Amino acid sequence: MYKRQIKGLSSLFTLGSNQRTKVKTFARLAESFKQTHTIETDRGLLKFRVDSPGSVPQDPNSVRSEPETFEWIRTSLKSGDTLWDIGANVGVFSLYAAIEKTNKVLSLEPSAESYATLNANIRLNGLDEYIQALCFAGSKETNLLDLFMKDTTSGASHNSIGSSTNQFGEFDVNGFQSVIAIKLDDLNQIKGVSSPDHIKLDVDGKELAILEGATEILSKVDSILIEIEGINLNENLDRIEEIISSAGLEEDTNWRNKGSGRNRLYWRNKT
Repeated sequence: MYKRQIKGLSSLFTLGSNQRTKVKTFARLAESFKQTHTIETDRGLLKFRVDSPGSVPQDPNSVRSEPETFEWIRTSLKSGDTLWDIGANVGVFSLYAAIEKTNKVLSLEPSAESYATLNANIRLNGLDEYIQALCFAGSKETNLLDLFMKDTTSGASHNSIGSSTNQFGEFDVNGFQSVIAIKLDDLNQIKGVSSPDHIKLDVDGKELAILEGATEILSKVDSILIEIEGINLNENLDRIEEIISSAGLEEDTNWRNKGSGRNRLYWRNKT
C-alpha cells in the first residue's frame, strides 16, 4: 500500500484529533502495512521484513546469494555449535543457521538501519532465543569509530568502518553513523556471550583489521569463512593467511571455486 493511501486512511481514523495523534496513527498504519518476503531453503521457509530494496534477500540458489555459505553452515555446524556472523546485514545467514533451533548465533551488524531490520527478522521467524544481535562492528582495537555509509538504507553493502574506502577503493559518502568497534577477543570476554565454534566474516574490506583483533579466539574455532575479494585478494591476502595459519587453521582449497567464488574456508583438523 502506498504512502498516499495510508495517509488517507489515517485521516479518516483521526478526524477531529490533534496533530500528534494523527502522526502516531499514520506511523502505526505504515508499520502494519510493511510487506514481508519469504524465501524457501532446504531447512524451511525464512521470512524477511521489507524495509528497502536492499533488505530483500536473493534466491538462495543464485550465485549472488553465496550458496557456498549456505552449504558451509549446513554441513559444518553440529547441534549445539555457536556461529558468530560478523557483518550480518539483515540476517540471511544468521536466520538460516538458527532455523532448526539447534544452534546459537551471535550477529554483529554496525548499520543501525540494517540492524533494525535484522532484529525484526529474528522476531518474525521466532528465533529470539537463538540469535543475539549486536549493533557493533568488529575491529583491531575496541574503540568508537564512524561508519562511512555509501548507502544509508537497510540491507546496503560496501559501507566502511573508519574510512571511505571499502574492498574496491574510495566511494562517495552519503552519511555517517557512530558505532562501537570491538575486538572479537574483547567481545568474547563479555559475560553472557557464547564463544564461537565457527565464524563467518564478511565486512567489505575490513576483514584484516578484525582478524588482527581476534588472535585468541581464532586459536579455538573449528572453522572460519572469509570473504576474499578486492583489497583482500590484491593486497591483504598474505597477512590474512599468516594470521589464520598462526591460529592453527588450514585452507580447504576446494571452496575457492564454489558458488560466488568470493569466500575462502579455513578449518582446524578437517578430515
